[in-house]
Amino acid sequence: MSILSSSVFPSCQSKPQHHFPPLRPTTTPPNNFLSSRTFITSRNLTFPKIKLSVAASLVLHDDWPQLLQLSIGSRDYKLGLSIHAFLIKLGSHNETFQGNNLINLYSKFNKLNDAQRVFDEMTIRNTITWTSLMNGYSQNNNDAEAVFAIACNMHRLGEDFSGHTCTVILQACESARDQIVGEQVHSLVIKSGFEENLVVGTSLLSMYLRSGSLASAENVFRNLDDKDIQCLNSMILGYGKEGDGQKSFQLFRDLLNYGLEPSDYTFTSVLSSCGGEIGVREGKQLHGLAVKHGAVNEISVGNALVTLYGKYGLVEEAEKMFSGMTERNLVTWTAILSVYVKNSEGKKAISGFLEMLHLGISFDTNCLATFIDGCSECRNLELGIQIHGFATKLGYFSNLFIGTALIDLYAKCGNLSYAKLVFSSLAVQNTAGFNAILAGYMKIDEGGGEKDEYMFLFHQARLSGVEPDFVTFSRLIGLSAEKASLVKGMALHAYSIKVGLENEIIVGNALVSMYAKCGEVEDSRRMFYTMVCHDLVSWNSLISGCALHGQGKEVLLLFEEMRRRRFIPDEITVLSVLQACSHSGLFDVGIHLFWNMEPNFKIKPAIEHYACMVDLLGRSGSLSKAMEFIKQSAFSESPLLWRTLINTSNLHGDVKISTLASKHLLDLVPDDAGSYVLISNMYAGGGMFSDAARVRTLMNNRKMKKDAGCSWIEIENKVHRFFASGEYHQKSKEIYKKLDELRYLMKEKSHPDIVSLQTWDM
Repeated sequence: MSILSSSVFPSCQSKPQHHFPPLRPTTTPPNNFLSSRTFITSRNLTFPKIKLSVAASLVLHDDWPQLLQLSIGSRDYKLGLSIHAFLIKLGSHNETFQGNNLINLYSKFNKLNDAQRVFDEMTIRNTITWTSLMNGYSQNNNDAEAVFAIACNMHRLGEDFSGHTCTVILQACESARDQIVGEQVHSLVIKSGFEENLVVGTSLLSMYLRSGSLASAENVFRNLDDKDIQCLNSMILGYGKEGDGQKSFQLFRDLLNYGLEPSDYTFTSVLSSCGGEIGVREGKQLHGLAVKHGAVNEISVGNALVTLYGKYGLVEEAEKMFSGMTERNLVTWTAILSVYVKNSEGKKAISGFLEMLHLGISFDTNCLATFIDGCSECRNLELGIQIHGFATKLGYFSNLFIGTALIDLYAKCGNLSYAKLVFSSLAVQNTAGFNAILAGYMKIDEGGGEKDEYMFLFHQARLSGVEPDFVTFSRLIGLSAEKASLVKGMALHAYSIKVGLENEIIVGNALVSMYAKCGEVEDSRRMFYTMVCHDLVSWNSLISGCALHGQGKEVLLLFEEMRRRRFIPDEITVLSVLQACSHSGLFDVGIHLFWNMEPNFKIKPAIEHYACMVDLLGRSGSLSKAMEFIKQSAFSESPLLWRTLINTSNLHGDVKISTLASKHLLDLVPDDAGSYVLISNMYAGGGMFSDAARVRTLMNNRKMKKDAGCSWIEIENKVHRFFASGEYHQKSKEIYKKLDELRYLMKEKSHPDIVSLQTWDM
């Protein structure tokens, strides 16, 4: 297929969009004077009467191009029309040079119909003629189809393409993101020998980068012998958009090595591209270079530096940059508010927005959405509701950014009814808003029935046109895991395959965890090994799943495999392995891991690791060592460790250690109902029912009440929920009758000491 063929430009096959007379004139050129005079005078404009001597007319004949440029530069359209009228009077308006200038004139004033008419009336056209008209359509209306139609006719009539012609067509391709036409123009560029032309090369770069083809852009970049600052800026920004900040930074260093002077735009591009991808040290070096080259006072550079320090978590540095800026705009204020929000400084974000209002600085929806995020971060529901009202008053209620921020606010503050109301009121219901609602459901207490409706909401969202993404699936699958709903989890797994998201690592991790929590460890393992790639979360999900089901040896094998694959364990990994060792009787392995986690993995043991160690020592029968371990630890005043010791002591029936641990526990938390329940059950388990009754009486006197324990099971897509001592279930009488039968059978067929397993419903 030939370059710029009719398959690419459909107008070559059908009637052309514009009238294109033959390229070469007829033997007797048509007299177009009358038609052009009509064209000018039909606008009902009054032109100055031109009465010039022959000598003066000759001078004006030579100087009219400069006057046309003066007309364009001074935006004096009437002057341009007067010059056109003068050229008509001379009878030279249809000549190629004059016509090219007039097309340029009308294009600059966005009078494309007039430019087209001048083009149509020209008897002889050259490359500049065609290029000028294409440039007019490209620069004014971004009319890529018109540019392609003109280029197609130009090619069909055998007119030569210049480097500038190719540049204009490439700009149209960039605007339309039409890589197919762009690639054909690229072929024409190579054929015409323009490949090393810097202007054409930079246009090719921009076209490929806008189309998302970084590899093609890199090939063009490598083939350019000479590179200027504009070309390098394009590639720096291109790498940044692809998330490759390291290459952006390296290219900036190359730019300095080439001896080029970075512009303000260069610094803005590299700072925006490298944010979070390079170290703090390199970021501060960029700041220093911006100062050295005098770019730091440029507002766009200052804004980029504020954002960069925010990404590093250096709030004070961002504040210093913000305070030192001599000029600030809305982007500056939005940047500092965003820094506060992303670094959990919600109160500062609120204060900053109020200061901004006090200074009379207008805001946009993006700024207001950032402020609402600040309310979300510090869980300030009261202020968030006020801002909601403020946004409604301003007419922003159905705005997508504002709506999504409000949904996130209400979801994080636990008000899901308001979150759903805002979501339903959005003009266009989007994925981000629905994901925010799902995040809110994940924070609901597990015993709450409201959590069960997440699949119904998902169905409703799909009917509203919401397209689920990988975050949607990870949260839906996570909710299924929390509810131990294997059927829903498997349905979501199948749906993720259908929409092509099963290979997303975050979805795979959620599935590994879901299958493990639903008791399907083999399916969890199978899912793990079918994943295309893994991260630390993947390994932790599988290891914790195996640990949950007491597969200690399997956990240790996975732990070793993980390390062989050069994944560095974190505190969650070590905690899961310790739990597996404790529940599987691998006490020596667990103790060795605990004492070596800091030297080997640079992980300082947290309170959860200490609690796991107490459990491990207790289960091994070393209760005295466990108590001594607690006393010598940094968390000796933690109720968690003493509760863990009481539980392990109960397993061994060691009333002495349990009693000592109970005294420590009550000294630490004298008003905690859960601790009293634990101690009461301890006495009951040891057959000391009078002591158990005494503890219960003490609870009643102090008016303590522990939230009833809750458990649930899903049968045939219906969740059945049960509470301790509760009679809310519609079949509670039958259930309690069956429990009494089971208790009787246990006493009949088990050891007499089965009574020691009895606990008191509190």
